[in-house]
Formats: sequence, C-alpha cells, structure tokens
Amino acid sequence: MGTKSGAYQDVYIKRDDEMVSLKNDVTDFCEKYIKPVHPKNWDWSVRDFENPKNDPTIAEARAIANVVFKDLNSKKTDVDLSTMNNVHAIRAYLDPKSKHEAFNMEEFAFALKVELEHGRVKDVNVTNNHPFLTAMIALAHMTESLTYYKRLKVMEAEGEIYEIVRKLETSPTGKEQWYIELGKAEQELNEARAGLAERLARMDDIPVLKIIGD
Repeated sequence: MGTKSGAYQDVYIKRDDEMVSLKNDVTDFCEKYIKPVHPKNWDWSVRDFENPKNDPTIAEARAIANVVFKDLNSKKTDVDLSTMNNVHAIRAYLDPKSKHEAFNMEEFAFALKVELEHGRVKDVNVTNNHPFLTAMIALAHMTESLTYYKRLKVMEAEGEIYEIVRKLETSPTGKEQWYIELGKAEQELNEARAGLAERLARMDDIPVLKIIGD
C-alpha cells in the first residue's frame, strides 16, 4: 500500500541526529511510535487501509500527536513547525494535558483516516501512508478551522441525503430501498450535527485563531 506508483516529493527530516527520507521512513517511524501502542499490523507501509477494521486507532492518533506536539515545542528537531499558521491553537489541540484530550484524539484519529487517501490511492500518492505526513495534511486543514472534520461529516451526510432524494425523484422502481437509505443518512446527519455541537462546546481550552482565511 502506498509504496509503488504515484508522484512523490521527497522530504527529509532529522531524527536521532540523522537525516532520514520520509519516503523510506514509514516502517522505521511506525516501529518506533506505532508498534508500542498497536503491536499487530503496525506497519502503515503495508497495512490495508481499504479495510475499515484497519482504521487508525485513538492510541495511534495519540502517539502521532505526541510526536508533532514535541516538534512544535522543541528546538532539538529540524522539523520546525513554529511558522505554521495558528500554531498556538494547534499546540493546544494536541496538548496531552488538554482537558478534552480524549475527545480531541478521537477526532484526530478520524482526521488521519480521511487524509490517508493521499497515500493509499496510488495514482495520487504523496505520503506513502507516512503517519507524520498524514498528520501534517490533517493539521493543514485544522489551521484554517479546528471544526473542519466535524463540519466535514455534516457536509458529507447532507450531500448523501441530497443524492438519495434525487434518486427518489427520478427512480420509477426500488423506492422502498432508497427510503431506507434516506432514513440511515438522516440518522448520520443527526449524529454529525451532534458531533459538531460537541466540538464547539469543547473549544474552551483552545485559543482563537489569529489568522482567518488564506
């Protein structure tokens, strides 16, 4: 998965005083940070992310977040993230001492799942499923809005409902099944809206964004 075809702009990072290609670093990174919290099927370079059973876990999200959080706060790494837009908000979001840490990491695991499409889809592969690069894509969205992934769920559910309604309006047969699907989609939308409401209620320890928009 994510190691054959596809364009890839290589990136180098200093780890343990050595410059390492992130393109070739997936297994090493996973062995160091993922394996301790996910002993089985820990190597993201060969993990079948098409199977929902292999979605990133909360423990994995937490392990990756801790690496990023360290890079945001340490001067001993060449991964200088201090110029990231709204870095103060991202730092608070990833802070392992946040009172909403469990909620944040559940959300971050979902964000990683979404952005793994940039590795597992070979023709547009840019990350090779590297956990660090996948996290950087997720955080790039979150620097613009900390509610990005909760709003994404709402948008996807609304889009699904729209397409189902179109099916109902144009399909001469099979409407009973589409009504069943509509009920499921409406339930998903209710859950997505509840998730967004909870996200908004748990922003009290995250500073407001300093930079809004591009």
